[in-house]
Amino acid sequence: MRPIWLRRHAPRTAFATGAVVLALSLGLSACSSPKATSSSTTAGSSQSAVAPKTVADDVGATGIPGFYTPPNPLPPGTPGTLIRTQKVTGVPGVPGTATVWRILFHSRSIYGQDIAESGYIVVPGGIAPKGGYPILSWAHGTTGFAGICAPSLFTSQGGVGPYVLPGLSDYLKAGFVVAATDYEGLGTPGIHPYLLGASEGRGVLDAARAARRLPGLHTSSTVMIYGHSEGGQAALFAGDLAPTYAPDLHIAGVVAAAPATGLSTILRVVTTSVGQSILEFTIPVAYTWARAYHDLPLSDMFTPTGETVAESVVTHGCLPALISAIGTRHLSATSVFVPGAATNPVVTAHAKMNDPGRTETPAPMLIVQGTADTTVPPALTDAYVTQMACPIRDTIDYLHVTGATHGTVVNVSVPTITQWMTARLQGTAAPSTCGRTGDVATLSP
Repeated sequence: MRPIWLRRHAPRTAFATGAVVLALSLGLSACSSPKATSSSTTAGSSQSAVAPKTVADDVGATGIPGFYTPPNPLPPGTPGTLIRTQKVTGVPGVPGTATVWRILFHSRSIYGQDIAESGYIVVPGGIAPKGGYPILSWAHGTTGFAGICAPSLFTSQGGVGPYVLPGLSDYLKAGFVVAATDYEGLGTPGIHPYLLGASEGRGVLDAARAARRLPGLHTSSTVMIYGHSEGGQAALFAGDLAPTYAPDLHIAGVVAAAPATGLSTILRVVTTSVGQSILEFTIPVAYTWARAYHDLPLSDMFTPTGETVAESVVTHGCLPALISAIGTRHLSATSVFVPGAATNPVVTAHAKMNDPGRTETPAPMLIVQGTADTTVPPALTDAYVTQMACPIRDTIDYLHVTGATHGTVVNVSVPTITQWMTARLQGTAAPSTCGRTGDVATLSP
């Protein structure tokens, strides 16, 4: 699955349009996989009947193996409890000394329902420190909306290898076990609630809990949270949720690279004629929200045409299929969305609830934002920091990374991020840029 920043960059636009692209694009993949498929299992099936305990990575796979189908009914389990694990060998981008585990674990939906979620854990080689490995819980950028776009499948699309944590080797060398959720509905059956902060944040925290329960792995309760783009929103929400949802974890810090903030900006364009490219993002956002929330029926958002397209494409494929449908059907915002969708009070309320920065985050934060980012405009991240995070007294170190794009910021910032994380583990007081001009510092890599 190929993140969109490896495929193309959004054009430079006025801030208002750029802000919408921020909230809606967020590194979407050019995943060209066919319709997702998966093997089924029956209630009481053993792990060995679902999948072998060790598999070699098949980067060319186009389907979802039975590993991802949870038992039916799902036996009850507390958040983070492992359902099954599978060692995966030969994953490109993972050091040969490290061990990769594909995991299926319990999490909770936005309504508190016990659900299965998939992801992966990467364990560095060597012996764990006396107190156990600290955990880095990684929240990935957007890969798509159907199950086939789960990063833990470790597949390759368009010549680009599996999407794992950028700079993985450096974080492993720094002594972290890496835990990564696929998010609800990616890999596992069901809808992926795209850009729903509570769903994403819970998955991030529960992946860290799952790492603590991996047999034979010695970890501490200390967790660093890190996410990019869509995952930046997930990381920020995880930091907010941790004190009440996961008090068993000690969150030492939260890092967000080019995070999705200001999601209520989708209301500016959801029913206006802004071009077909915006529909690539507004359609899956509106569809997954309507399917995830109990009080937001599809008919409140979509025309019959829009509902048909969303139902047939969003749930089965990745971005190319949606782009094709938009083009071949000559769709426009007015043909897809019902009049008044943007001002629907239920839509407005949900959009605001998914804006990060509404409550104080106890853990210190680092935010890195590329100055050349045309997908997530720096001005929108600036607004989040100056208008949301700093006023509620968050401890936030905000860095403009000179010349970094949406895609490169996660790579050029690896030394800065690892140093910041290491300092937090050592107990060094976290710096804050709140109160500086623009509440920001500049990093020139």
